[in-house]
Amino acid sequence: MPPSRPTVLLTGATGVIGASLLPALAARYEVIALVHRRRPESATTCVQADLTAECLGLSDRLHRELAAGIDAIVHCAALTDFAPGDLTAFEKVNVQGTRRILELAEAAHVPVVLLSSVSAALDLPGDDLPAHCMRAYGRSKRQAEELVAHSSRPVAIVRTGLLFAARNAPTLPRHQFPHALFDALLQGRTGALPVLPDHWCDIIPMETLVEYVTALTEAQLCGDTTAPGLHWATAGPARLTAADLERACSDFLKETGRPVTGSLLADHATSRTRSHGMGRLAQLGFQPPEQPCLPSHLDRLLPTQLTRSTVLEALRHNVRRCTPWAS
Repeated sequence: MPPSRPTVLLTGATGVIGASLLPALAARYEVIALVHRRRPESATTCVQADLTAECLGLSDRLHRELAAGIDAIVHCAALTDFAPGDLTAFEKVNVQGTRRILELAEAAHVPVVLLSSVSAALDLPGDDLPAHCMRAYGRSKRQAEELVAHSSRPVAIVRTGLLFAARNAPTLPRHQFPHALFDALLQGRTGALPVLPDHWCDIIPMETLVEYVTALTEAQLCGDTTAPGLHWATAGPARLTAADLERACSDFLKETGRPVTGSLLADHATSRTRSHGMGRLAQLGFQPPEQPCLPSHLDRLLPTQLTRSTVLEALRHNVRRCTPWAS
C-alpha cells in the first residue's frame, strides 16, 4: 500500500483565498474543510463548526477526534467585510476564532499556517465609518497574530496584501476590493477615482499566494525550523500605482468601443477626501509615493520575487473579466 498522505485541516474553504487554496492542498494532502454553513464543492471531508463558539461548537468527543486526525492546520477563515454593522464581529471571528484554532493545534500537537493581512501593520487615519471599519479589521488581525506568542506550536503567519482573482476562478469576488474598484472605473466616468496617479497599492496574483502557502504548509509538515514566524506575501517593489489601474481600465474600455475622453483619475484640485463609498475606500487603500513599499518574502519559498510585468499581466486579465455594463 502507498504511504498515507498527511491530513491538513483548512478553515475558510469557501472564502476567496480558501476556495483557491483547497484544490492546491488537496492535490498533495488529505484535506478536512472546517465549514460553518456552505460546503465547498471539491472537499471530500467537511466538519461543521463555529469559530465564535467554545471548542468550535463541537462536543468534547468530536473535538478530540478532530485533533487526533490532523497533521497541520491552515487557518484562512476570517471576517473581511468592511461594513459588518457590528464592529465587535471582527474580534469575535478574527481574534477569538484564531484563539480556538490555536487551542485545537495545541490539542493536536500540529503546526499552523495563519493567513493574516498587511492591515495588521497599518494604522489608517480618519474619523469616518470606512476608516473605523478598516482600523477595526486591521486591529483584529494584529491581535490574532499576537496570540501566536502564547502558543507552543510552530506557527507561520502570512501577511498578504490585496489579491487578484485566480485565472480559473468561475466568478470574480466583485464585492471585494480591488474588483469592486475595477467595476467602478469601468463605468467610464472621468475623474471617478479620487486618488493621484503616483499613489500605490499592493496587489498580487492569487496563484502566487496559493503557491507560497502550499510550499509553507509543506515546510511546516517537514519540521523546517525556518518556517515559523512572519512571512510577507506582497508585491513589494512590483507594487501598482493608480496610473497603472487607470491605464488598464482605459485600454479595456477603448477595446470594447467605450473610449473615455479624459482621465479616470481625479485631478489634484478635485482629489479631496471623500467620506464614504468606493472613493473613500480607494483613498484608504492607496499609499502616497513617499511611503516605502511593503516587505516581500516570496523568494523564501518560491523561485523568484514577483516582477511588475507579472503583476501588470494579472491586472489586465482581471480587468478584462469585469464587464459591469453586462450585469
